Amino acid sequence: MSARYWPVLVTSLLMLWSFSSNLNVIHAYADSLRNALPQRIGNYNVELKTDPVTPLAGQSTKILLKISSVNGDDLVDLPIIINISKDGVNQEVTHPIYVPYGHSTHEFTFKDPGTYALDVTILDDVYTGQNITVTFPVNVVDPLLGYFSSSFASLPFIATVSSIAIAIGVILFYGNKKKRTRNIEDTRTTHKHKRS
Repeated sequence: MSARYWPVLVTSLLMLWSFSSNLNVIHAYADSLRNALPQRIGNYNVELKTDPVTPLAGQSTKILLKISSVNGDDLVDLPIIINISKDGVNQEVTHPIYVPYGHSTHEFTFKDPGTYALDVTILDDVYTGQNITVTFPVNVVDPLLGYFSSSFASLPFIATVSSIAIAIGVILFYGNKKKRTRNIEDTRTTHKHKRS
């Protein structure tokens, strides 16, 4: 290749790179959380989900938040404060958390069973300039009750209970059938003895 074509090649590659980099604009929209509890406040949609779904007292729980704008604005590094309380008594208040791209995860251990209030405060709302708060109820159960409530919904638990019920039914059916057969035989034997 001749030296006179190098400037044209380099210029063409730079223009192609510049054009292609402008096409790859990434929009940061928060994906929805599955089975989350949604609320709308002001210009925001706020969703909350816990992992496990039913928090257990004394065990760590992940609190997943999704915050999005109702009009599609990108929310990058939105400052929030999380306040968890029970019966009006604060259990934990976080320092400001900057939510990257609409998602945040927070871990908390609920000490006792009961209903907790989880307040999410959006600081210095860009639309109103004020702090706005949305409150979610979080029901926490005793670990023993939580095990059974989560087990009742699971397929292996349902299959096990069904198998046991079928086995008991078969045993009772054949046990009663043998008992009826024995009673019939005893009745026939008694009638034969009476005739003779």
